[in-house]
Amino acid sequence: MIYDIIRYQVDDKSSLPRENVLLVSLGCSWGKCSFCDYQDDKSESVLLCDKKNREVLSQVRGSDIGITTLEVTCSASYTELTFTTLNYIRDICIKKGFSTVILEGHYLYRENNHYFTDFFREKNINVMFRCGVETFDEYLRENILHKGLSEAMPRDISKYFQWINLMFGMEGQTFEQLKEDISIGINNFERVNLSIYTPVKNGPKRDIDAIEKFYGSDFYKNIVNNPKIDIYDEWDDENIHKVGHDI
Repeated sequence: MIYDIIRYQVDDKSSLPRENVLLVSLGCSWGKCSFCDYQDDKSESVLLCDKKNREVLSQVRGSDIGITTLEVTCSASYTELTFTTLNYIRDICIKKGFSTVILEGHYLYRENNHYFTDFFREKNINVMFRCGVETFDEYLRENILHKGLSEAMPRDISKYFQWINLMFGMEGQTFEQLKEDISIGINNFERVNLSIYTPVKNGPKRDIDAIEKFYGSDFYKNIVNNPKIDIYDEWDDENIHKVGHDI
């Protein structure tokens, strides 16, 4: 079922200003992550996927608003977007003057990255690949979150992905784990997204005390202005903490 949700936004708070689009795929073939409800935002119809994605991409403005980077996420990995949608993305990059496109996907599909690099570079568009790691604590990542990155080390992931997603604020995580995750992230990757956990049905619970401890810490004050790190919190509706709201 294709969700009726916000699928476009401009992120102009980041040190890397960009337009973000949330597209529809044919479905996540991994589909096991316990914290994710995006995997239900899909369609088995190629035509419906392409129709919705063309509609979403029609909103981007690129050089008209001085932005040259387009971030593409979907209900699965970039490998599970239709070929027609990939052409839509490339065409809009050309039309609107985007020099870089960000593609997000699962580590399982890393060996396919070069096909996407070649596809976009044919039109002089650079590609950055982002991987949802969530945490480098392997027990939490594999036994609680069910990410499917068993035994993948930071050096292995960084061979294929320049950017990672981390997550904090679920029961079972500790503040020390977060510090270690951030340290590993900024020392091995070009950029880090830190998402404050939003609970989903049948998933881990949100640890409100841990999140408030984070926001009140010197550690938060030290990283919030780090140009390599973007922080997102969907529940910070009043923007008290001056972080982003990811789509």
